[in-house]
Amino acid sequence: MNAGTPRGRHSGFFALMARTKYHPSQLQIDFLAAFRQMLVSLGTPENLPQNEALFVRMTDQWESTRVIPADLLFQKSPVEAVVYRLKKQDDRLVFPADMIAGELRGTPGLTGFSAKFREQGWIILPAELSGMYKNLFLTILTASVGLEHLYANRRELLAEAERVGLASLLPEAEMKKFFGIKLSRFPDSFRSEVANYFNLPFDYVLKRAQHMGAVSDEAVEEANNPRAIRPGTLRKAVSSRAA
Repeated sequence: MNAGTPRGRHSGFFALMARTKYHPSQLQIDFLAAFRQMLVSLGTPENLPQNEALFVRMTDQWESTRVIPADLLFQKSPVEAVVYRLKKQDDRLVFPADMIAGELRGTPGLTGFSAKFREQGWIILPAELSGMYKNLFLTILTASVGLEHLYANRRELLAEAERVGLASLLPEAEMKKFFGIKLSRFPDSFRSEVANYFNLPFDYVLKRAQHMGAVSDEAVEEANNPRAIRPGTLRKAVSSRAA
């Protein structure tokens, strides 16, 4: 019986070792975590885990094979031209020598993100975005990679990346064609004309105008949150015209 007791103890010990034994893949994930840095995740906080999980999967594969996972429909984006334009606009930007940028098709939950892995910059967007949003977000996310060394706070990084990115897409001289005087109201016809001219969403064009000081903060807030017109006001206006 005594002889059996040590065996029982050793069996329990080895069972514990089996449950906690060394897993090379787990060690690699923990090791690579020190080299992975998510910069900007588009969308809401709920989108962040999906973007992060995708980034981890892509970089794990890249670390071992230098290719994107085969089941991800990846198409390279023309990030070099964006980097050139941004650096010409703002000499504070510093980019890694290696930039991996592209679109993934058919990836549920992906909203887009910028990140750094080792000495690389990564920018991934969903291919389903419309053309104007692809160009816009590619520029903003690329700017975030170039500005990362200046901003530890991610909210500040995104705000500055938007400012720098929009400045490169919307030159001040062109903006003054529409915002030469301070406007306080933006009818639908004006919004449509501006968006079509720049091929960018109007709310981002308006944000650029705000950065330039061409529109007030109050006008932007009013444009983004239009006040409901009271029915009584409408009835009074109709009555006046009838009189």
